[in-house]
Order: sequence, then C-alpha cells, then structure tokens
Amino acid sequence: MTVERRRLREDLVALASSKRGRRLLQLGLRGIERGDRGLTAGCWVKRGNAGCLFQHAYWQGVREGVFADKGRPGDWIGSFAGPHDYGLVIRVIESFDRLARSSYSDLETRRLLPTRVRVRQDEWNAAVERLLVEVLGRSGRQETLRDRQAVAASR
Repeated sequence: MTVERRRLREDLVALASSKRGRRLLQLGLRGIERGDRGLTAGCWVKRGNAGCLFQHAYWQGVREGVFADKGRPGDWIGSFAGPHDYGLVIRVIESFDRLARSSYSDLETRRLLPTRVRVRQDEWNAAVERLLVEVLGRSGRQETLRDRQAVAASR
C-alpha cells in the first residue's frame, strides 16, 4: 500500500468516526454512484459537470434535502460537518489529490503551458468507490459493536 493510499484511508476512517462525517461520506458515495456527474480529485471542479467527493456529497445532499441549493457548497458542508470534521474534510480533499496525482493520472508535458494532469477516470472512480465502501463498512461495524457494548453495559 502506498503512503498516499494509507494516508487517505486513515483520513477517511477519522472522518467516518463521527456521525456527520460518516453521513458526508455516504452522501458522496451515493452521489458518485448516481453517475450524473464526473468525479474529480482533490478540490478540482470541471465547469459544474464534475466535482470532488464532497461536491458530490453536496449535490446528493441537495437532492435529499440535507442542504439548500444556494450559496457555496463548502459553506454548507462546513456548517454541516462542524469545525473539527471540516478540518478532516480539508485533509481528505488533499489526500485524494495526492493519491490521484501519484497513482491514477498521466502527465502531459506541454512546451509553453504548464504540465497538464489527466486522471484516468474509470480507474479513479472504481478506486474511490471501493475505498469508500471499505471505510464505511468498517466504521459501520465498529459503530454497531459500540452500540452493543453500550447496551450490554447498561444492563
């Protein structure tokens, strides 16, 4: 496992450990699975046709009535997540960016313009979905175990 993948997994696990962080990841996964818009890496956005995981969480949250369809998505996500989890959201965005650049993109060197980074979209989408399902499944099992332990302790 690469350093970038390990860091992203750790960041996602940390975010999924809170109810609101977990909800954001679930919204993002559902938004990606819908396939209405492309998935970018980091905080990259392509003309409203594609966005990062949290942009997908916002779009899905608007569909489900979690967020209002006005203002900046980052503001709604920040107020939903709270100050601690919003710091984790920013870290996850950076980790997604690093992983996409290191493992799922090709560089196109251009003579007069800066190097262009092209994400291998199909591989990237599959990797993000697998990682989210794994992390959410793991954190869901831990949450269930904590609930069972709390019930047992209260008896």
